[in-house]
Amino acid sequence: MKNFVQLIRELPTAVRIMLLCAMARAVSFFGILAYLPIYLNDSLGMDGATVGYVLGVCLLVGTMVSVYGGYLADRFVKVDFMIVLDVLLTGLYGVLPFLDSPVLVIGLLLVANTASSSMSVAANALLADLLPSENRAKVFSLRYSLQNIGAAVGPFLGVFTVKAGTGGPFWLAAGVIFAALLPLVIFRRLFTGGPAGAKGAEGAEESSDSDESMNFREVLRVMRADRRLGLFTLGGILSIVVYGPLLTYMSQYLVLVESRDSAYRLVAYISAANAIVVISTQYVIGSRLKEKTLLRWLTWGTGAFVLGLVGMALSTEVWIIVAAIVVFTIGEVIVVPAEYMFIDNIAPANLRGSYFGAQNLVHIGVAIGPIICGFLLVHTSPAAMFAALIALVVLGWWFYVLGCRASAPVTEPQKVKL
Repeated sequence: MKNFVQLIRELPTAVRIMLLCAMARAVSFFGILAYLPIYLNDSLGMDGATVGYVLGVCLLVGTMVSVYGGYLADRFVKVDFMIVLDVLLTGLYGVLPFLDSPVLVIGLLLVANTASSSMSVAANALLADLLPSENRAKVFSLRYSLQNIGAAVGPFLGVFTVKAGTGGPFWLAAGVIFAALLPLVIFRRLFTGGPAGAKGAEGAEESSDSDESMNFREVLRVMRADRRLGLFTLGGILSIVVYGPLLTYMSQYLVLVESRDSAYRLVAYISAANAIVVISTQYVIGSRLKEKTLLRWLTWGTGAFVLGLVGMALSTEVWIIVAAIVVFTIGEVIVVPAEYMFIDNIAPANLRGSYFGAQNLVHIGVAIGPIICGFLLVHTSPAAMFAALIALVVLGWWFYVLGCRASAPVTEPQKVKL
């Protein structure tokens, strides 16, 4: 605890602001996410299947386009890019309650998801710019804990604001995003003078010319040449299939094998156990991650996933499920900051946003997971679903191994002459 308090005190003011803003954005995002299916059904008349398609497509499009968002974060001053995205999100959330056209609502949700994903990428890159390398894993872990607190609080606030009208959660999100925007505007100068500056870390001046000359296609060519990035992204996609949509596929599974009331009760226990473990252990574990032992930690994290899945498959007894979720969540607590740390280590200073944008593609797995699990539950058995999840996470670990062992490109990206 003493080290934690000391770290908080030593963090630059800009980093503390970004951590609070990250929690605020999580409150807004999850406050809407919990309410959105109800809104699309009640206000726009969409059936359950259509709602699922809309939310899935919005997630996939936002994730894919965030690669370009990372490129834009490299091309412009990152804090200015984040301010523009916050203004856009505030306006979108503020106007959505007044629309009754399904096509227009879907279009704006696509834009909002894209802006939100790009915001996450830009924030990752800016945090790395503002922090010395030895503190990045700790701060990424701390931010993940705060985001989970926001994810836990957001749905409750969203439900509460429904009393103010059908657009309550949207107005809540707009207000919270606006509140997060203000310190970025007021203290903007603090975000352009960190240890690495706003444009990048070591060698930012040298890379400025390259930044200006490289178009998006050329940046993609550079990233494709880096096998480490590709392998780790594949590993991340396979891993997040397993831990990203945990509540979704466990709900699918429990409704099949238990009564509806028992399923709801167990899902509540799973959600609570997952949130408590993440919030209480994320910083403690994340602060111990080191570059030299990264693969060892990823191996332990994968082992925790496997043990947790085996426990979930064995029984639906409350204590077994909760114990399995605790072990499983330890894997999540390890893998998430380890991925950020690896990408931060291999990303050239002038392409950090682009690399984080590519790494953000792992969220494709969140959309794929429920589809795979639903298919297996319908056409095979629950045991087959858990076996498939174990196979996927082990395969993801193997891609991590290959990524850690792969050598850097012969020509360093930041020195490419284009």
